[in-house]
Amino acid sequence: MLMDVAVLRRVAPKLYALEGLAPGFYTKAFPQDADGAHCRAPWNYSPMLEFFLDEAEEFFESGPAPGTSLASGLWMENLDSGEELPMTATAMALKNGQCLLIQTMHEEYTNRIRQLRRARAGYEEEKRKVASLLRTTSKKSLFDHTTKLYNREAFSDLVQSQIASLSVYAPNLALIMVSLDNFETPGEERSPVELENLLSQFGPLLRRVLRKSDTVVHHGSGVFFIISPGTTLPQAVLAAERLCTMLSSHDFGLGHPLTLYLGCTIYRTGEDAKEFTVRARLALMDAVNMGPNQIGQRDPWGKIAGFPDSCRPYDYTCPPLNLKIEK
Repeated sequence: MLMDVAVLRRVAPKLYALEGLAPGFYTKAFPQDADGAHCRAPWNYSPMLEFFLDEAEEFFESGPAPGTSLASGLWMENLDSGEELPMTATAMALKNGQCLLIQTMHEEYTNRIRQLRRARAGYEEEKRKVASLLRTTSKKSLFDHTTKLYNREAFSDLVQSQIASLSVYAPNLALIMVSLDNFETPGEERSPVELENLLSQFGPLLRRVLRKSDTVVHHGSGVFFIISPGTTLPQAVLAAERLCTMLSSHDFGLGHPLTLYLGCTIYRTGEDAKEFTVRARLALMDAVNMGPNQIGQRDPWGKIAGFPDSCRPYDYTCPPLNLKIEK
């Protein structure tokens, strides 16, 4: 496999030094620092690297044995020139220290292009089905006029489209469900205009913390879905934590902090969109049972008595699920 590698030695938590010469792809992807040196913190310019850095730091802080490593998946970095650069990252523990390897892999990228071309014929029928569904919903507005986000009618088509593209474009697909609570001050009802003004703030706020590749849907009232391609379950939970921190601390003019609940899960190969969505709802129920501003997460593999075969609570014990959420 042909590849270029940039080696960054870990000096301290989230502090790295570039070792040796920077390969050509690295200088094209990441701008120089103010002192003219090659970029020492490329994650400041790459959302995927930023996600991986948090995982790498946890890996290093766990005291891994020499020779062990943690690798990211393959992602595409968009350069200013419009070129797409295939990249991976690896956190590696050595006898004499710890380092982060950032690589570009030309051969794997070429193979993926070949696979895409071979698979294109097989996906034509699926594309026709998705196009038919989109034509049906095009008669309705695909966007919610208040939040400027996709609306409930567009949700199913968006999820199915991402599932249809999953095996070609990205190895993972996450779904985050967000439910907002206590819109109204206790004992005081808010007018429809006040509630509309409140919801109108959510579109810009959600886009601020999410990636451009993420799709946000306003499902109705205070319920939102975030469809996040190329995202693992730990990465989805990290994004949910950032979102929870931002929304719960934002001043919406309510006179009290906003309460919210979030549920995270990832897609399991072979399941349909309905099962995928139901598991996100179950994760949200877990969060509601835990309390305000909590994040529930459902691993799609494994079994536990008392839960559906495809669902398993993740890292905590869930109380009985008795909350009804509108389907």
